[in-house]
Amino acid sequence: MSATATTSAVGTASLRQLLADRASAAEITRFLDALSPQARVEEALTVTGKWVGRLYDAMEGSPLSSIDDLVPPSETGVVIYEGRNSLPLFSRFQKRFTRMGNAVVGYNHQTMSFVTGPGYFIVQPPSGEAPAPDELYFDYTEPPPGEPAGWPAYKPNTSGLSTAVYGNMKDYMRRVAKGVVVGKAFKKGVDQGAYFSLSRAI
Repeated sequence: MSATATTSAVGTASLRQLLADRASAAEITRFLDALSPQARVEEALTVTGKWVGRLYDAMEGSPLSSIDDLVPPSETGVVIYEGRNSLPLFSRFQKRFTRMGNAVVGYNHQTMSFVTGPGYFIVQPPSGEAPAPDELYFDYTEPPPGEPAGWPAYKPNTSGLSTAVYGNMKDYMRRVAKGVVVGKAFKKGVDQGAYFSLSRAI
């Protein structure tokens, strides 16, 4: 990035402008970490459409170091992240997580779940394999070990309309800042051109 762009990025007041200025991953992290927890969530949610993909690209080389970064072992209840995807419609959602024994299980809480199903997934450590060998991922191909109390009934991701949304999918994650991550969807290893951010006020 040029000196002019760097100066602009450092002095900016929004994540969206940082992305437009092609700020580095370090600059993006530093900007967000300097905000209050709630302000970080609000900044993440303002990034929409193609800019969510730009955020994922900007954070290349910034994987989550472990599953515990996403869901700390000390949190035994439900952990909720606010989500924003790159779709033009129905872009707001939540991913909700909980620990079940040694597994961290999650599902998608959103307005269209009565059509798509809950989209259960298991959080997996980096696989060491393509397409993102160093990135933690959400595995929609494995069933959960059970249904957490109060969660939607489990529905296979290869059943009915769930197949089109969640079937054969793995979401690969990159760290953005404290409580903020960004992900990209692949199906059978094929890039779907679909991105999302998750943020939590911590």
